[in-house]
Amino acid sequence: MNAGAVVTVATLNLQDGERLDLVPQLLKSIGRPVDILALQEAKGWDGDGQARRFQAEEALRPSGLDRSFLTPSTSGTLHQMVFVRSARCRPVRHWTPGLPDVFHDQVGWLELEVCGHLVAVRSVQWPHWSGDARLEAALKLTRYAGPGTPAIVLGDANSSWPDCRGGPSWWPWRPRRHREFEPDWSKRPPHKRLHKSLPPGARPRGGRLVSDRRALRVLAEAGFVSAGCLAGDMTPTVNGGVDNGQGQRIDHIAFSRALSGAVLPDTYKVEVSDVGDRASDHRLVSVSFAPGRIGGARGAGDDHEHGGRRRGGRA
Repeated sequence: MNAGAVVTVATLNLQDGERLDLVPQLLKSIGRPVDILALQEAKGWDGDGQARRFQAEEALRPSGLDRSFLTPSTSGTLHQMVFVRSARCRPVRHWTPGLPDVFHDQVGWLELEVCGHLVAVRSVQWPHWSGDARLEAALKLTRYAGPGTPAIVLGDANSSWPDCRGGPSWWPWRPRRHREFEPDWSKRPPHKRLHKSLPPGARPRGGRLVSDRRALRVLAEAGFVSAGCLAGDMTPTVNGGVDNGQGQRIDHIAFSRALSGAVLPDTYKVEVSDVGDRASDHRLVSVSFAPGRIGGARGAGDDHEHGGRRRGGRA
């Protein structure tokens, strides 16, 4: 890979792992070859000798994604998959729950060599039913935000990112404040209002329902940077019909501070299309980074990063 190379990463919650046949077409819509693809909800892909996993490899091989890595779920049958273009992203290590001497905060991480740099990649699908469970999952990832650790966390966090408050005046780009979409919780059925909102005792005065963003605030405060925030793009990552039109930006690609300076914000994209609607109730999210820039970190500000531009979202 040459010094001016660009690496593209993408993530998709492939609803129950069913419409694999539509994924190659979705990837073409990005307009650049995808080098790292995370798929969530690989339901049952570990069964029957992992037959479904190897079917996926064959389906994605024409797209250049020739290696796959399955991390079994520890709480059900919805597993994590990562596909890579091995000629550009050479696999080095992959920690799974069944391996010996694997620490709780190592499970699921895939280590790749990219342009001479070791880059850690973690696909996530955090529980939709509990903010406490999402918070626990986030706390296990914070050490990968440390100095000199290029890392990417991507997938379905079932949570929106904290609002972006801008950045210090010395940043080399213009700060922009913007807010994530906050649902009107009254438009959701009562039994669906509590999964992604703050629990009793943690709500603002008066008990008003608001989004539970504690898990992603932990990542932001640890030093992870949201690609969508860098792009200033608040486009919801679930289809228009989800949650009575009150869907949020809950699928994210977050970079550790050591890798954030390499992100190319203008390449960030949330794919909104008929093909995407047929493939899943979530949308494909992608962004690129330049490995030659690894090491130039963006700061996280007093809360987290600012956005560079705004597009397609609610503010």
